[in-house]
Amino acid sequence: MDAKELYERGEEFRATSQFRKAVETFRQALEVVPLSDSALRLLLLRRLGDCLRMVGNFEEAKSAYSKALEVAQEVGDDLEVADSLVGLGLAQRGLGELEEAFRNFEKAREIYEEYDDPEGEAFTLWALGGLFRVMGELKKAREVFTEALFFFEHCDDPSGLGYCHCGLGGLERVAGNFERSLYHYSTANALFHEIGDRFGQAYSFCGVGNAHRMMGHFPKALEYFQKAAKLYEEIGDEVSYAWTLWSWGTALKVLGRFSEAQEKFEEAQKLFTKTQDTRGRVYYCLSMAEIAFLEGRKNRALALLEEAEALLAGRPFRLERLHVKLYRWIVGHGEGTEFEKIRKEYQIIGANFLRFPSSFPLNIP
Repeated sequence: MDAKELYERGEEFRATSQFRKAVETFRQALEVVPLSDSALRLLLLRRLGDCLRMVGNFEEAKSAYSKALEVAQEVGDDLEVADSLVGLGLAQRGLGELEEAFRNFEKAREIYEEYDDPEGEAFTLWALGGLFRVMGELKKAREVFTEALFFFEHCDDPSGLGYCHCGLGGLERVAGNFERSLYHYSTANALFHEIGDRFGQAYSFCGVGNAHRMMGHFPKALEYFQKAAKLYEEIGDEVSYAWTLWSWGTALKVLGRFSEAQEKFEEAQKLFTKTQDTRGRVYYCLSMAEIAFLEGRKNRALALLEEAEALLAGRPFRLERLHVKLYRWIVGHGEGTEFEKIRKEYQIIGANFLRFPSSFPLNIP
């Protein structure tokens, strides 16, 4: 097969969420694409980056997008430059290189605005909303996701609309609006089912499960985590699968099924480490500290919280810093006035899920 045929085959794999097969096919195509065909080379590099990112290989995705950016700059195609910048920013976001990701999203957005490209601007806003969410800038994330939702609605893009609903579902969960969270994730799931987006279905299944978890509907939550995990395993997305395992483990932990919960957390931790997911490793430490404390191993709990603090050093993860502070308060049996200060800090960034002085096991969003 020539490069164009391989590209088309790779696109078929990508459209059906067979990302590992798509990666192999796009790599084969890049080996045979003529040097003179810059347009196809550029497209192959970006698609390769997209699929590598979907399976959690952010380093190689970053490399593919960087090469695509070089080609786009060489041929002088500004919109291709913008597309490559967004891809690069998403890979950097996955690696925790948040400042670099922000700069690339902003550069891309300027180009899309200049060329009056609403589809490109919508996608960039969605990416930026996810970045703010990771940083713990929840109010900014809400503004940006809402703006992206408006663009996607007017661009008639059900896929983009679905992913924006997922972004808003996550924000509403942290904001303590669990029924709104369920609405957004359920809306997204219906859109993804309609267009046959298997990855989107897995993503929204996990979100629906988390909304039910926060509402105390644990049997339903476990049912949806199982659905999400099955799809993620089939797709090969180790990043999202790890977060589903963590959510699943959290539901089991709250139910007092500590042994089962630990199995999920340990499995998630292996994937968090493999995919260089610092935030995931922090949540692992928090969850295991909680179980250790409940089992009477306070020193182990404190050691895990210190590990979480070390992982957060120099990183702009505001929400996770507050989680560590909250956990330290619980482990140290702090005063109620101190809890109110912590709750106020959560509220400042838009996280309103804490209703009263908390204790373990904690159903953290």
